[in-house]
Amino acid sequence: MQKNIQLRNNEEYRIIVELKSNEGGFGLSVMKLVNRTLPFLFARVAIYGLFVIAALIFLAIMIGIGFLLLKIFGESSAAFLIVMLLAFSVIYGGLRFLERYVLYMVKVAHISVVVELLKTGTIPEGKGQIAYGKEQVKQNFGSANVAFVVDKAIHGAVKQIQRWTLCVGEAFSFVPGAKNIIGILNAIMSVSLNYIDEAVVSYIILRKNEKREETVWKSASDGVVLYAQSWKGILKTATGAVAGIYAFSIITFLVFALPFMGISKLISANTPGLGTFLGFIALVGAYVFTVAIKRALVDPIVTIAMVRSYQMSITGLEPAMDLQQKLLGVSSRFRKLFEKGKEAEAGAALVETKPVEVPT
Repeated sequence: MQKNIQLRNNEEYRIIVELKSNEGGFGLSVMKLVNRTLPFLFARVAIYGLFVIAALIFLAIMIGIGFLLLKIFGESSAAFLIVMLLAFSVIYGGLRFLERYVLYMVKVAHISVVVELLKTGTIPEGKGQIAYGKEQVKQNFGSANVAFVVDKAIHGAVKQIQRWTLCVGEAFSFVPGAKNIIGILNAIMSVSLNYIDEAVVSYIILRKNEKREETVWKSASDGVVLYAQSWKGILKTATGAVAGIYAFSIITFLVFALPFMGISKLISANTPGLGTFLGFIALVGAYVFTVAIKRALVDPIVTIAMVRSYQMSITGLEPAMDLQQKLLGVSSRFRKLFEKGKEAEAGAALVETKPVEVPT
């Protein structure tokens, strides 16, 4: 009798867990979410593909300038160094510009669609994903520029909190093997930091979709507190993501660097002094390909994984006030974020209470 009751209770528990896991869109795995949001991946691939083509054209121009400098100055290392630094800085600057002014809207729109899929399992009929995502960004933030500013504020706050966490951990560095563990955690947190701020942005979008009467800044500060509350589940996802990112980046870089270096060696075989320059250009080319492929294909998958893990970890949680006060004491960036939320709420309240002048 007791055994039957226990079996029945276990079965009921299993059904409850299964229902909870399938509530909304949480039953969707990371790869299912990727498949459901393929238009965003295609858009990223197209944009980064154009960037790679432009970068290769620029590198070809740099090679031509290198040949010209070699003819004029001989084996002068200073001239080569200037061209190398120019090539790298222009490509890196172009990548940052691309991500700031072109891709950020796509990224936040992608997060908006993922949040909707996690919440309801579907998106409204009759709308393309990218159009729906952009509409959500404008409704929730007003513009992509506002979303970018909020994202940077979140990034700075989370970075300081992570540093504080590591400083607390270093107090136990006297324990054998603790330094190695702290080093691994530092590497995981450093890489995962690029995706945690996007997970917090997903919380802002969720609150706006739920028609919560709070400002973007208030949602952002609460989202950071919830991240600190649910770090264990997020860290588990981040660990797997970081391992995959490192493996992918190293393998991809070698796949491109080795043949590029071989080609540069063949080209410079009969031209003394050219090998170093072409070798550097080959490494820059391999770096461009690696970064473009990673950010076009790997980054959106990791972002989806982090957003899903974050949303699942904070389900049913409310920001803990004691933890919020602790974070206000250890992070000046979080304090600014929190104060920005207070200022925005005060401004909104002032607008609501301001009397309306009726013309006579």
